Amino acid sequence: MSNKDLSPELKATEGRLEEALKRLLAGKPVIVKASGKISLNKINNEAGLGHSYVHKFKEFVERAIPKIQEYNNNRDKVMATGLDIEIEAPVSEIDKLKGKLNKAQKQRDDYRLERNNAIEARKQLEEQLAEMTHRAYMLQEEVRKLKCEPDLQTVVTQFRC
Repeated sequence: MSNKDLSPELKATEGRLEEALKRLLAGKPVIVKASGKISLNKINNEAGLGHSYVHKFKEFVERAIPKIQEYNNNRDKVMATGLDIEIEAPVSEIDKLKGKLNKAQKQRDDYRLERNNAIEARKQLEEQLAEMTHRAYMLQEEVRKLKCEPDLQTVVTQFRC
């Protein structure tokens, strides 16, 4: 059924759906919550219509689905990147805070990993230092013993130790 074939009541209903979609895309819904993704059901509820009534308007659904997908994709990007990008689709305050929380949690995890790597590197360096210190001590002992041993080619009557 094309837009021309609709009765005045159905045209008014389609107008309500269009207005509901505009409000949701602008982030200023009247009936439903502004948070979350947009769906046909959410548009239906915002327009104040009965369950799945939106599906009677095939042309509206065909026009709305690309807009909904673009909005939801942009919203997902915002949530994934922690609001590092600017988008045209408005995002509710709760979603902004969730995005910031996700970013902070990722940063916290990165810092913890960096800290743990630094601790492990410090332990390995301490082990190497202990080994090198012990090796230096052993070499000093060896040098001291060599100084105290008599040289077989020269006869020395007194040894210094």
